[in-house]
Amino acid sequence: MLISELIDAIRRDFESLGQLGGAETEEIANRLSAAAEPALRTHFLDAVNNLVQEFNLQDSVALTLNLEGDQIRMTRVVAAEPDVAAPTPSDYSARIALRLSDGLKEDIENLATDVGSSVNSWIVRTLERSVRVDPTDFSPRNPRQLRGKGRA
Repeated sequence: MLISELIDAIRRDFESLGQLGGAETEEIANRLSAAAEPALRTHFLDAVNNLVQEFNLQDSVALTLNLEGDQIRMTRVVAAEPDVAAPTPSDYSARIALRLSDGLKEDIENLATDVGSSVNSWIVRTLERSVRVDPTDFSPRNPRQLRGKGRA
């Protein structure tokens, strides 16, 4: 998927709307669409990133989002051992006590509620997914940070 194709389609929509109001309105619409382009790109990438994160919280197969210039690619990350049986409730006998800030605890509770899960299930699923990641492919992941090549 090319980001520029999406942005160009939105700009064309602005231009079409501007033509409805005459030459002056058309010029204003053109300027607005050009000025809005960076914000549109940012919001689009944030929306796709949020979608990937929500999917990863709910599915056992993770998605990754790669930005290569103007191209966005999503790929599935398949676990190395797909034949491993899902753990049963009796497999969850170990306990860990955690000290969290009130803000982090609230964030975790909100994320678990958003996906319709208990806090414990959400934490276990997140930790399991985290341990399955290939350590040779480790790179710090910041949800607001995009990696890749681009032009300004």
